[in-house]
Amino acid sequence: MRPEYDIFEKFPDSSSIWRICVSGQHEAERKLQDLAEHSANAFFAIEISSRQLQPFIVLPRNSREHITKRSKRVRLRT
Repeated sequence: MRPEYDIFEKFPDSSSIWRICVSGQHEAERKLQDLAEHSANAFFAIEISSRQLQPFIVLPRNSREHITKRSKRVRLRT
């Protein structure tokens, strides 16, 4: 079974909003890139079953780095 991911948009004031749920890591990374093409904000994904922030984040389009890999996963509090 492929893991599901919730994708969020992060705004400059540090607030965030849920955008979409996708199935599979490849699809999550593709959707993050797609959303970032139309926004100046950053995007991130959380794996639903583990509630972990994934080790990739999409930075705003005007940034020199498009996708950044993080070295550790962060478990979210419930």
